[in-house]
Parts: sequence; C-alpha cells; structure tokens
Amino acid sequence: MANKKIGFYGKLESTANNKVENLYIVVNNKSIVFIVKHLLSNEFVSVEHFEQAADNTAWNPLFAFLQNNSSLIQNYYKNIYFVNNSSRLILSQTDSKDDSLLAANELELIHGPKSDEEIYTSSIGEKHFLIYGVADELSALLTRYFHSGKWQHYASFFLQNVKENEVQLSIFEDNFLLYIVAAGSTKLLNYYPLEVEDQNIYTVLNSCINVGIDTNVFTLSVWGYEEGKHAFIHTLAPYFASKKIIQIEQLPNAYSSYFIF
Repeated sequence: MANKKIGFYGKLESTANNKVENLYIVVNNKSIVFIVKHLLSNEFVSVEHFEQAADNTAWNPLFAFLQNNSSLIQNYYKNIYFVNNSSRLILSQTDSKDDSLLAANELELIHGPKSDEEIYTSSIGEKHFLIYGVADELSALLTRYFHSGKWQHYASFFLQNVKENEVQLSIFEDNFLLYIVAAGSTKLLNYYPLEVEDQNIYTVLNSCINVGIDTNVFTLSVWGYEEGKHAFIHTLAPYFASKKIIQIEQLPNAYSSYFIF
C-alpha cells in the first residue's frame, strides 16, 4: 500500500451546480499527489501526498479507494487533470502532433522503445508541443474512473510561464527537472537523476554551458528545496546573479515543486 507523506485540508466550496475547484492527480514513478485548487482565489485548498511502499510494485492500491467515489468526485470538481511527471518526454518542433505513430517514433528515438505505454501530446504555444508516454496501467486505471479527466505533463506548466533569464530546478524524490530560459525563449528542458552533490552541480552548470548562457546574469529558481537534503543548492547558487528558493516547509502554497499550477 501507499504511505501518506503529508496532507492538509481546507474548506471545500464546490457543489454540483457551483464548481469552483479543480482536482489535479499528479503521478510519477514513486508517488501520487492529490491537489485541490480554488479557481477564484487561486489557492491550494487541500493536498494529499502518498508514496508507494517499497514492497509494492503495482499502482492498483493507490487508486482502489477512488473506484467507489469516482462519480461523486466528477460531479464535485470543475476539471480533473491527470498530471504525468516522468522523465520520458521530449519537447518537439516537428509536425507530428496529430500523428501518434510519428510522435511515438520520435519519443523512442530519444528514450528507446517501450511497448506498454500510451503516447500523449500537449501543445506549447504555436510551434512546440510535448510528447510523452504514460504507462498503460496508469492510463487505464485513471481513465476508467474519471472519463472526463485530461492528461497533461508536469513540464507543460513550466513552459506556460516563460521567464526572461532564469534557470529553474524542480526537485522531486529521486530526480529534478531543469528548465533554462534565455531572453524569454526555452533553451533546455530535461530531467536528471539526483546524485551526489558534485555531480548535481556539474549537471546544472554543464547544461548551462552547453546552451551558451552566462549564469552570472541569470536567476536560479529552485522549487521543492528541503533543508539538509539538497545541500548542493547552496554551493550552486553563487554561480548565479540571484537566487529564489521555495522550501517544502513553506506550507501550504509551496509544499513542494508540485505546486506550480
């Protein structure tokens, strides 16, 4: 079964005729987070974060309790979003958005073949879109219970909030998402595994060098920082002109980097 990492709950105001909240179901390879966001106040009302137990290899226990309540939930929330947060994605410029086979081939070219997944795409502006894979098991479970749910990838929320000159790190349990924006244009979007301190620093700085930016004039923005766990951030920060660190302890609106919606 899953272990609850954290949960906080506020007053829910939605009714069947007055839906003022969205539900986000954020899934990665080790955890699932249920997030309720109030549309009018633009605040997070309730959150539950579960992590898979070490001996559990299937997602079914995480979704079992949804089966009996799925109809009620669908009547309650204005929108339900399934947010995939896996590293198996690419940012594409090719004209394959409406061609699932071409999109799958492009994803496999970068990440290798994978037979047990559904391929999804998300438009980013007029020229770009994300291609990503969702495990068949997850896709089947969620769409079975929530027919009106919409798939998105977590990375799409970064790309909808373009900054001028910023290097963003979004830290998760075992990896981080690196997003580099220069003069308002995306230069890099990629996931990297969390490793030892020196390797994490090298990964970020080498990525900046490879895309040709001078970190001395960029802001380092970090989401999901946890004191005592992500010490490499303090060594990395002096390479940048300024820093912005959102810690997990800053509840509730910045519990972790999941809160970018």
